[in-house]
Amino acid sequence: MKIQTEFFTSRLVCDELPRLLSLLPPWRREKALSFHLERDRYLCAKSFLLLQEMAREEFGLAASPFFSYGTNGKPYWKEFPSFHFNLSHCETGIACAVGEEPIGVDVERIFFDRKLAEEVLAPVEFSEVLNAPSPALRFITYWTKKESFLKLTGRGIVDDLKTVLLRHEHEVSFETRVYAEHCCIVTAAVYR
Repeated sequence: MKIQTEFFTSRLVCDELPRLLSLLPPWRREKALSFHLERDRYLCAKSFLLLQEMAREEFGLAASPFFSYGTNGKPYWKEFPSFHFNLSHCETGIACAVGEEPIGVDVERIFFDRKLAEEVLAPVEFSEVLNAPSPALRFITYWTKKESFLKLTGRGIVDDLKTVLLRHEHEVSFETRVYAEHCCIVTAAVYR
């Protein structure tokens, strides 16, 4: 498993977007331009180019990816079924994870919202968050684990978020990275 992240500013989005769009294959450029916000266009373009770079560097795949989608909407590269990837983004960063096995990844800004935490965390997790030296850091660590697991399975948020980790913790391995300078956490999930 290989994880790569990139962080950016609003100014970078404005300055770099035209160049990034020019590097995309037509189908991905069309997808990027379908977004209203410039930031979302940038995220779509940049994440695709990061995936393309990682496919070339890690697997020697020179072709430009063309996505197909599984029954639950999880993208895959039809021409290279042994190449697995997952993409994620937040307001200030993107994450791409690649590997030879199914993978899920999530990147989130660090924050704490008590009401949201009560809705998505099991009681034992919620208690741990409240008692942590940094509740925000602990909360987003749980959040990215849950989200990366759901992206790994390809089901999305259809499972009970409160208990999803408790019910599947022995099936999955997680790698979590804290990027304090960018106020973000990235977690990748793979099956054990």
